[in-house]
Amino acid sequence: MALHSLLLLTLLGVQAAKPGIQILPEVQEHLQSAARAEQSGDWSAAEQAYRAALELQPEFPPLHAKLGLIYQFQGRFTEAVASLEKALQLEPELPDAHFFLGLAHYSLYDYQKAVESFQQAISQNSENIKAQVYLGVCFLALQQLDKSIEHLEAVTEKHPQELEALQTLAQAYLNRTRTSYNKFQRVFSSIEEIDPDSFRTHQLLAEAYATQGRLNQAIEEYEKAVALNPNAPGVNFALGDLYFGLGQYDKAEPTLEKELKIDPHHPIVNLELGIIKNYRQEFDDAIPHLEAVIRVDNRISDAFVALSAAYAAKGRLQDGVAALRRAIALDPNQPQSHYQLAQIYKKLGRTEDAQRELELFQKLDTQAREKKQRDAGDFLQGKPP
Repeated sequence: MALHSLLLLTLLGVQAAKPGIQILPEVQEHLQSAARAEQSGDWSAAEQAYRAALELQPEFPPLHAKLGLIYQFQGRFTEAVASLEKALQLEPELPDAHFFLGLAHYSLYDYQKAVESFQQAISQNSENIKAQVYLGVCFLALQQLDKSIEHLEAVTEKHPQELEALQTLAQAYLNRTRTSYNKFQRVFSSIEEIDPDSFRTHQLLAEAYATQGRLNQAIEEYEKAVALNPNAPGVNFALGDLYFGLGQYDKAEPTLEKELKIDPHHPIVNLELGIIKNYRQEFDDAIPHLEAVIRVDNRISDAFVALSAAYAAKGRLQDGVAALRRAIALDPNQPQSHYQLAQIYKKLGRTEDAQRELELFQKLDTQAREKKQRDAGDFLQGKPP
């Protein structure tokens, strides 16, 4: 979904939500400057104009909202959240402010807060289809598949030609493949009729092939999607992630770097690039990627594990211990964390601690192997996961 297009549709005239609030004449001059800057795409000049207007009329809610949109154009989503929250503090019913606050939270990967904002937007305007679709997207991102499917089925029943809702619903069905593949096929047929050769159609087909283990066909479809829209968020990541999973790092790295140019804060892109750099023993390059993951989302235990390995390789053993303790706090049953911690303790001369962690690694590793065997047996017998 194109954030840029949505914002452009909103950069119109500044209007007050409450009757009786008037724009001061001297503020109007700054708004005219901002409008000219917006038309030319000069977001820095537009920001300066709105800031100047706010100095003269700081309690005028739409000015804060417009500044928040300018921040979103600049990729400054944290500042966008602050400006939009200020606008809503001054005027809780300001049109579209909840929706764009949801977009800012979504861009920061704070999906739960985005859900709350989109729900507010829908409560304010039940016909806000974009908010309806983004709500389904956020449920999907939170792995709340049943909620996402139930919500999007209702949206597409009412709006059967709403392409983005259909695409997201198809994605949700794919994520629940073992019980929903037939439903995916039905929705995908509708997508093909509406938009047969878009990058998103090829991307969905690629993901369907990937879930079936038809990886060569998945790669072909992802490559078609990239060729059709190389700057679409998520497409290079999907292809790069597949290469990464196959261990084809020479292909994964440049593809993931293309995604990083589109979305520099993407946590999984940074994680996978950091792991690739570790694999190549390019630890100085790995560390910034892995630290970037944690700045965006400090709940990803694999990032701390990989970061610890890079720190330890550079002789930063105490930093490595701290990173592994964070990883273990997030996922205490992950064997690799305990193994790496044992190795660092050994280097630090903490023999008893090293032995304790090594024994815990051996125990957890055995349990993980046994569970994998049980799961494989259940799968062959057709038992639900």
